[in-house]
Amino acid sequence: MIRKWRGVALLILAASSIGLTANGTTLQPAPAPSPAKTEEKAESKPSSAPAETPAAPAPAANRAATYGAFRQQFDSRHFAEALVPARQLVEQTEQQFGPSATQLVNPLLNLGTTQLRLKDYGGAETSYKRAVKIVEQNQGGYSREIINPLFGLGMTYSASGDYAGSTDALKRAVDVSRKVDGLFNPAQLELLDPLIASYTAQNSIEDAQREQQYALRLAETTYGKDDPRILPALSRTAGWLESQGRFTTARQIYARELDIARKTGGDNDPRLVGPLRGIARTYRQEFMYGPERPDGTADDSQIGGVSGPTATPASANGVSTASVLNPDGENALEAAMRIFDAHPGEDNAERAQTLLELGDWKMTSGAWRQAMNTYRDAWKVLSLPGAPGTGALDTPVAVVYRAPSIARQPHSDPDKYTQHYAEIEFTVTQEGRVRDAKIGANDVSDMAGKSVLSAVKRARYRPRFVNGEPVETSGVRYKETVYVKT
Repeated sequence: MIRKWRGVALLILAASSIGLTANGTTLQPAPAPSPAKTEEKAESKPSSAPAETPAAPAPAANRAATYGAFRQQFDSRHFAEALVPARQLVEQTEQQFGPSATQLVNPLLNLGTTQLRLKDYGGAETSYKRAVKIVEQNQGGYSREIINPLFGLGMTYSASGDYAGSTDALKRAVDVSRKVDGLFNPAQLELLDPLIASYTAQNSIEDAQREQQYALRLAETTYGKDDPRILPALSRTAGWLESQGRFTTARQIYARELDIARKTGGDNDPRLVGPLRGIARTYRQEFMYGPERPDGTADDSQIGGVSGPTATPASANGVSTASVLNPDGENALEAAMRIFDAHPGEDNAERAQTLLELGDWKMTSGAWRQAMNTYRDAWKVLSLPGAPGTGALDTPVAVVYRAPSIARQPHSDPDKYTQHYAEIEFTVTQEGRVRDAKIGANDVSDMAGKSVLSAVKRARYRPRFVNGEPVETSGVRYKETVYVKT
């Protein structure tokens, strides 16, 4: 198996689980048209192109039945079966109102959403683009109705890896939202998340940061700085900062989230679990990848070694030097587990994930026996009825890995570097150590290959578990990217 990891991942675009609603924030099917309102709309807002007179018009009742068949399949997640009535609804609507009528927009959105779920990105692009064109022809480029198809188009480009196209479509959707509903309208909040992700994927960090700050300010303006309803916005902001190696700043946002949740829900509020895990994660990543620099990057010159948890010294400006593992992270995870103990039987998926992260912490600190016992506890929770299953422990997962300097993406003059690779094959023991590592396919120098090999040998893994016990896994492969200055 091939395993590929990074210390800090980019924000993930969850395009496979999105839908489209009438407000354009979450991709779900558009609502069924009311027959009376549909006819009225056709009279008050005629298409810019002459509507063809249908030879055998499809009555609104027929279209409603087709829509019902579509929703039944879509809501059951039978997307391939939903595709047939989705196409039929477009054909019926076009037959009755013409190829450029506004009544086609919602059926096209439904078709595009279904195609996106089926990963038919070309088909989804065509459907969403047609919806955009119809709105432009009938209502202009700054109509509220154009936000939905632009959002769907942007998410289609995101899912297909065209982040430049995604950014263009999503930025336009946000601009329209701000123009028609005001600069600080809350409907744009969820539009901003995929836009930020697209900027991040293109390494347009300044643009991503600007929109991330705007999103948080928008939530604060809408709800108030201490209102519990801003907790999701705080969590998203902290997660993005964490993804950029800004561990200290992210931890401050998690602490703010923690404070608001505790004040409104007490010490055992389940909403505390997320920020507690975030605090622990930033401490562990800071230890492995270095503390945050003033410019928002990780200072990997101060990366610590695997050691027992002791107090972390601070630099003159109060930022952790990350030379040792801060015990506050483990304390945060233990506090999260006490919250689960206060709510027995609730949210076993989150309980198991917290146990896995606690096991990872112990593995990072060098306490591998304690780590294995914690992973065993996670296995038991994952095996409970209604729990998500033990898939998280089916394959080895890298817990500690520090890439060699040649594998760190250059911050300055990135265009002056070319990318190469080195693949390492090895065995992960039941204790989570790397054994029998050797260089496989690669296009790097011998020295670079040995540097990657040495780094992989020092890695620590969460081992694979079978029937609740750790087992050895051979044939694990890791492909490292190496940057060479031209």
